[in-house]
Amino acid sequence: MGAIITILALFLSLHLPQFFNSSSLFAADGKLLVFGRVHDDPARSIRDRQEFVDYIAKKLTPVGITGGRILVVEKMHLLAQALREGKVDLFHDSVVPVLVLAKRAGSVPILRQWKYAEANYEGIIVVKKNSGIDTLADLKGKVIAFEEPHSTSASILPRMLLEEKKLKLVEIKSPGIVNRDMVGYIHGSDGNSPNLLITGKADAATTTYREIERLKPEVKESLKVIAQTVSVPRQIIAVRKGLDPNLLKALKEVLLNMDKDPEGQGVLKRQQNTTKIDAIPPGSLEQFKYIESYVFSSLGKEVDSW
Repeated sequence: MGAIITILALFLSLHLPQFFNSSSLFAADGKLLVFGRVHDDPARSIRDRQEFVDYIAKKLTPVGITGGRILVVEKMHLLAQALREGKVDLFHDSVVPVLVLAKRAGSVPILRQWKYAEANYEGIIVVKKNSGIDTLADLKGKVIAFEEPHSTSASILPRMLLEEKKLKLVEIKSPGIVNRDMVGYIHGSDGNSPNLLITGKADAATTTYREIERLKPEVKESLKVIAQTVSVPRQIIAVRKGLDPNLLKALKEVLLNMDKDPEGQGVLKRQQNTTKIDAIPPGSLEQFKYIESYVFSSLGKEVDSW
């Protein structure tokens, strides 16, 4: 089975343009439920989510769904294209990617997913205990490590916090001295920013409490939190614009009741240790508007590279 998944993932990555030019293979035609995912490892994405998609598709048999597929793309703009063309029905991601895709493709956030058993989460900024850095103001002239540019908790929310505190950010392309009135920043990969701090490549790092808890005890004890961002929903499930209303209604019912079904509970647990799926809190919708405004007004063309 693993070999089949790997071969399928490789085929998807090599022949993606064909899928976008095809009107049948991955078209969301009311029979095939297509789940979209942005990731650079198609095999892993399919392996990690196929059971989740298969469960949903099985439960949607009464409304004409006969199976589930996963379409993996490397960039957000490719998923946006697939959503606009009706070739992806639903996807999940953290708040910022969901908002970017809503803006670009008209996709609609519908539910919150309790990924890692967390309804909400926040970003934190950590430094070494012996660094002499105690407040955000102390970061002037220093370098902070963000994660991927589109990371909600470890890039966008911390950037918003720093700019709200009137700190000026400048990207550092190579090692050097940062202007004492600026905060230099570099980008790491997913989950990598604490390593950049620990290895001395940065003076501070953005991450989450969960990631800090996963560090070795002696490493965790050497760090301290100097700031925390606002809290946002842990993960959002969204659907493409124009999804059939009957399918959408049935889809929401299936997702909202997964934690009440013994089989669904197991599927959720194996899907990033999810405990439940529920409604997006009303207060989050206003928060989303604020975050979206920041992303598109402050980051400009940087978003195009995501």
